[in-house]
Amino acid sequence: MTDPYEAGPQSGGRPPAPGRLGLVQAFVNTHFDLVHDHGADLLAAPAGLAGWLEERGLGGRPVTRAVHGRALAVREGLRAVLTHHNGSDADSEAIAALSVLSGGLPAAVHVGADGRTVPVPAQSGGDGALGLVLAVAHEAQAAGTWKRLKVCPGPHCGWAFYDTSRNASGTWCSMQVCGGRVKARAYRTRSRA
Repeated sequence: MTDPYEAGPQSGGRPPAPGRLGLVQAFVNTHFDLVHDHGADLLAAPAGLAGWLEERGLGGRPVTRAVHGRALAVREGLRAVLTHHNGSDADSEAIAALSVLSGGLPAAVHVGADGRTVPVPAQSGGDGALGLVLAVAHEAQAAGTWKRLKVCPGPHCGWAFYDTSRNASGTWCSMQVCGGRVKARAYRTRSRA
């Protein structure tokens, strides 16, 4: 079983999102299976979502088509927000769907002996995990780390990465891959003109 907050492998050797924010990064990146096939969607079917939740210890209930649909809408809404973090126009329909769904997902916090609160799943299974993902996003917003989680604008990418640059101006998941390709393409276009 994987730590629920483990961000998973990172494109270009970047460090993962810190702490619990790794859960949000890993969830958004289920759109791609970086280990086996960069183009495979890990949540393409309800069974994929069930497997992902089980691997992280967040399963426990069968994944219905309704839960699967909510998971895809939450993931794409978060992807739209992270695209906006990188300076691109956000998909307003995806964010509106996320806004509607967020009101119905269960979220909970645990108060530790030291008085600090920690997001925890309000229930087992898909909706509880989705509520936890959104609670962690809220926690990151309060901590000031949320805006550093971005989606790469590379033409064939879309990987969620954590921007560790000093002034939060990082654009690409990997300068050697996506950034380099875009810059080389722009150079060739200028050279031909």
